[in-house]
Amino acid sequence: MKNLTGQSIMIANLIKQGVLEQTNKICPECKSQMVRHVTDEPTQVDYAVCPNCGITANGLKIKHGVDIESIDGQYQAQLQKQMWQGVVKNSITLGNPDVIFSRRFANFKAENDRAKEIGNQAYILAEQMRTEPLHVMFTGQTGAGKTHLAVAMMYKYLMDGEANKHAILVNFSDYVTLKRLAMNEVNGETQGMLNKADKLIQRADIIVLDDVGSERGDVEKMILSTDFETGLLLQIMNAREGKRLILTSNLSSEKLGQKYDQRTYSRMMYQAKGIIFDIPDYRQQSRGIQS
Repeated sequence: MKNLTGQSIMIANLIKQGVLEQTNKICPECKSQMVRHVTDEPTQVDYAVCPNCGITANGLKIKHGVDIESIDGQYQAQLQKQMWQGVVKNSITLGNPDVIFSRRFANFKAENDRAKEIGNQAYILAEQMRTEPLHVMFTGQTGAGKTHLAVAMMYKYLMDGEANKHAILVNFSDYVTLKRLAMNEVNGETQGMLNKADKLIQRADIIVLDDVGSERGDVEKMILSTDFETGLLLQIMNAREGKRLILTSNLSSEKLGQKYDQRTYSRMMYQAKGIIFDIPDYRQQSRGIQS
């Protein structure tokens, strides 16, 4: 368990970043000021929780997905919802959040035995992540379910853990695009959003780094990474050393080694547990398209 000084610094940083906000509630046990996750959705009840001991204003001990039947289930469900909305709000992706963040193990489409095996392997890694700061790498063609299972793993980790866990999804291609945009921006709005994301990349309990290698289009053509792109990726890999990371790419590990420099590739591959998604594009299959 983190010491209270380190915990207090972490909570103060998350409040500064806009992930958490303080409430007027005081913890009935340790007398700390309670916090709540910041969301865009108004709530009728103040779902405050103590950042130090996980006690709610009603004296309930909160653990996501563990004691939901033995405590106030409605309170628990709302707290989980607020936390996940915070993940969605602070993530960097230009895709449809309703689609991206709805992905779970339960709705993963396993069309064949190999897909079932991959789903099981991802679930086992998610279980290991509860106690180990793993680096996990998913590689394989587009549409094979890499992002789906990466989000499912992140969701499971958060819902199995304590109430004050934090996560972020960063689509690397979108992240690079926004970084370039921010350099020529006048009002600084994009840079402000990126600054918050960069702090979470360093401090979050778990992150998904999605779509690495496709930041300049067609992955079928081997386009070497620029110094700018490589520098951003290396910064993220350095920030996540010894911390939980799930990385997805449409490139094979061999092609990733060709695209990026040796230093960055070494950071990506060091002690990473990999799954190769050698299965067809399920989106094409669902439309009746033969690959």
